[in-house]
Amino acid sequence: LENKFKVIYAKDNSNPLISLQLYIRVGSAWEKREEAGFSHFTEHLVFKSTRKFPANQIMEKITFLGGQINAYTEYDSTCFYLTLPAKYYAEGLEILAEIGQNANFNETEFQSEKSVVIEELKQINNNPEEFFVEKIAQDYFTKNRYKNPIIGNLPSLQSATKEKLMNFYHKYYIPENSFLVVAGDFQENRIFDSVNLYFGSWKRSKIKKIKPENDDFPVQPKIVSVSKKISNELIAFVFPDVAESHPDSNALYLAFKAFAIGKNSILYQRLFNREQLIDHLKVHSFSGKNNGAALILIMPKKGASIDKIIEITLQELNTFHKFGLTETQIEEKKKEFLFSYKYSFEYVESLASSLGNEEILTHYANFLEYPQKLRKISVSDVMNVIRKYFSLEKLAVYKMGTKPLNSDKILQKINRLLQSKHTTPKKENFREELLPNGIKLIFKKVTGKPTIGISADFEISQLNETIENRGINLFSSGLLLYGNEKRDYRQFLDFCHLNGINFGIHHDTETTAVSMKCFRENLYTTLELFADVYLTPIFPNEYLQNLKSTYISNLDRMKDYPEYWARYLWKNMIFGKNSNLVSKEGKKSDIRKVTLSKIKNWYREKYLFQPFTLTIVGNFDFERTSDFIKNLFAGKKVNKTKTPQNPILSPTENRFRRKKIGSNQAIINLGNFACNALETEKNTAFHVLAQIIGGDTNSILFQKLREEKGLAYSVGFSFKSIRQLGFYVATAIVDKANEDEAIDLIKSVLSEVKKNGISDYELQKTKNFIRGQRLFEEESMLAQAQTISSLDALGFGYEYYLKREERLKKVNRKILQQLANQYFNDDYFIHILF
Repeated sequence: LENKFKVIYAKDNSNPLISLQLYIRVGSAWEKREEAGFSHFTEHLVFKSTRKFPANQIMEKITFLGGQINAYTEYDSTCFYLTLPAKYYAEGLEILAEIGQNANFNETEFQSEKSVVIEELKQINNNPEEFFVEKIAQDYFTKNRYKNPIIGNLPSLQSATKEKLMNFYHKYYIPENSFLVVAGDFQENRIFDSVNLYFGSWKRSKIKKIKPENDDFPVQPKIVSVSKKISNELIAFVFPDVAESHPDSNALYLAFKAFAIGKNSILYQRLFNREQLIDHLKVHSFSGKNNGAALILIMPKKGASIDKIIEITLQELNTFHKFGLTETQIEEKKKEFLFSYKYSFEYVESLASSLGNEEILTHYANFLEYPQKLRKISVSDVMNVIRKYFSLEKLAVYKMGTKPLNSDKILQKINRLLQSKHTTPKKENFREELLPNGIKLIFKKVTGKPTIGISADFEISQLNETIENRGINLFSSGLLLYGNEKRDYRQFLDFCHLNGINFGIHHDTETTAVSMKCFRENLYTTLELFADVYLTPIFPNEYLQNLKSTYISNLDRMKDYPEYWARYLWKNMIFGKNSNLVSKEGKKSDIRKVTLSKIKNWYREKYLFQPFTLTIVGNFDFERTSDFIKNLFAGKKVNKTKTPQNPILSPTENRFRRKKIGSNQAIINLGNFACNALETEKNTAFHVLAQIIGGDTNSILFQKLREEKGLAYSVGFSFKSIRQLGFYVATAIVDKANEDEAIDLIKSVLSEVKKNGISDYELQKTKNFIRGQRLFEEESMLAQAQTISSLDALGFGYEYYLKREERLKKVNRKILQQLANQYFNDDYFIHILF
């Protein structure tokens, strides 16, 4: 525009959705010392009040339009992104324009959000992984501004004032320091006029930006120990990384992917699959506009040798540095990247994000040119970056736990290695078919997308388990992925990556699903792979033992993550400690009892000879696909005797419990039983009620606890139902001094709903929001397949899926108040972890 405000457009008319994303070129890396955390703080505050949308009306407005709005702050930018039905594009543009130009939060709103952000800072510091990563950044960098935590620090936040934040806002929120991305279904002339209307008058202003500062890359290894009491120690290996604009950027990322990113990476294969020493491996990046660092974070198994993990990693790094990757390996990674690139066009929000992130770091056109740049990467390019950046001289090793690393011993190992190196579908668009072998086929045709969604759902889950065999379903179904008669686990992973296939096992409370996503041209390849996985698993014992060890470690590690632990303890109260509703893995004692023979028996009884629903959604040939599936499963037999699902229930008599862990926050879970899924009208209404009280919308609990009182950063209300029962739970994380006030507020909200019901406006707003969410689901072929397949496997059928809108329309204020009167009583199950 004339005021230097840049707008990037990407058209996708396949679905009536539009994604609008406003980017501000400021993040924690570009703040002055006295402004630490102001980018993130401002991101929170601008939602509070603007000239046209005072008193938190922005979230109200978007919810009423059936859309979603959110924001995030990174090192280099702040982004406000919303996705909504395309017909409301003008309203969306107006909201983003207000956020960028006309924020006017008052002192009360400022103080409330200040409390919320400080609670968020506490929450981050109580998360061992996030705490460790921030400690590494602060130690690793000297001048580089990526050392600054995005959320800031407590002194800076405590000294922040409304005037300081408003000055920060006016300083950076200007047209030449911002841009807009528009992706989705729009008409050019209308969208151009609306953008100019809302952003064309944005006044320009001069800005003096902070100059980027880079540290020199390390020239000698570094060993650092971070002291913190946690159940399981954490290890990190840190390497130099380059800016997105650096000529080495694409080749270096390819090398990182091969070495440490993903389950088919060199390091994961060695440490998890072969040596069985670790539970998880992740990669974090501290780079963007500037050079920085890449961090490989490792979570060891309980009792695993830290020395051995470090020694093996050093060996693999040294080998990688010496020999690099073959041309075949490089071409395989390129193919993976191209598949990932193509998937970014699947959703309008991901397309807008891809363009916006590239514009922040370099220029949006580089995203569109990525396939050509990727193809140009040569073996020589990859070998050069491996030798330049994957060097033991440049490595830093960090550990967090109670015992420090033996720095001298590690440095000796490094030196030795260095010395040795030199809508209702039309009839032709839908098909249901029951095969003689018990397989129910459901085909739904959707045009305009390159992807196919596939879901095979079995009415088998943790509810089929008894007290004697808890966890058996998780291991029996999960182990299907770890090898079959045609491919071992490594070959299976490679095959998926090379063919662009997403393949996974998903465990819901009542069903277990094999879910797949692929491109249209690979549909039959994917179905054949599913047949191999389902019909001819080999259940390798070494992977079973590794998985058992991992799940036991995860249970041990739960206490390090208070939110998850608190919900787990609340479920133990309402369902009973031995209930098969508490978790899919059971207890540690249950896991230890799982054996290979028990797994094979469960597989034969519950999966191999049981019927299932296979749903495929996308643009494909129904007739040919049906014939192909019949041929694949021609030899499958079926046992029509269904295994019953019986929830094990033993609620505690004591309905109020507190557990002390020495935290500075109290995590409150408050709830009770509710209607079951077979009570379809009640079930739909309770989902609406849960959304109104504390769902993703600008909910009642959100307003009371966070916006009005500033008590909590995290607050919510969820409802879950199965065919036998339902339950709801309200959750809040507050300062422990505010525990009683928060509980009273939650109870008062439920009592108020019980007494006075819900307003017409709240009900209509929530219905609109739910309708908008359905549009988001329709964008994903896999999400549609999963929903349809699960409903059919449970006996609801495709008609139930089609009548979602009919059920939603029937929800009224009367039934919502009836539900509140029936289920919101004073006998709540309350658990507090503090």
